[in-house]
Amino acid sequence: MSKIYFIYAVMNAGKSTELLQIDHNYLSNNLPTLLLKSSFDTRFSDVEITSRLGLRKKAMLLDDDSVDAIIEHIKQSNYACVLIDETHFLTKNTILKLSDACDEYGVPMMFFGLKTDYMGHLFEGSKTLLEIADNFRELKTVCWCGRKATMNLLEGQDGQIVKSGNSFRLGDSEFHSVCRKHWKEGKIKAD
Repeated sequence: MSKIYFIYAVMNAGKSTELLQIDHNYLSNNLPTLLLKSSFDTRFSDVEITSRLGLRKKAMLLDDDSVDAIIEHIKQSNYACVLIDETHFLTKNTILKLSDACDEYGVPMMFFGLKTDYMGHLFEGSKTLLEIADNFRELKTVCWCGRKATMNLLEGQDGQIVKSGNSFRLGDSEFHSVCRKHWKEGKIKAD
């Protein structure tokens, strides 16, 4: 039986880099992969998975409107693995359909994304993956204090920490990966 993997982390922990490395490993062994990314993520590219290290690769866009066509594509192909980026932005419906394809067509699927938003709430996609995935792995990074970063803080344009709003926000440098203590305190650096 093929498995669903959920690889999660806070911002800037290397999720996209890890995905692209796994893709490289499969391809270097002549094992074909399919790269997908949430259509909501347009920060660095509309059609590529991009890493802050400068790695990038074309991917198909995934959402509720495209999932059926993508599953049909998976059915017609012979992929060794499906790698999906920014999965926290996906709906439960999309993830469940992909899990059906995993089970029916025997293709392992690796989902990469955030676990929680800047308010500390689970994303719908992440919650669904925590409920159904076979394997979980956390990629780690550190807070500015040296402790393990487990939360994301959002810094507003005025320099104040944003504590409420829409979970679906695109950004980069305005998000800070911090430990739980500094998330509660709203501190992004030492005084």
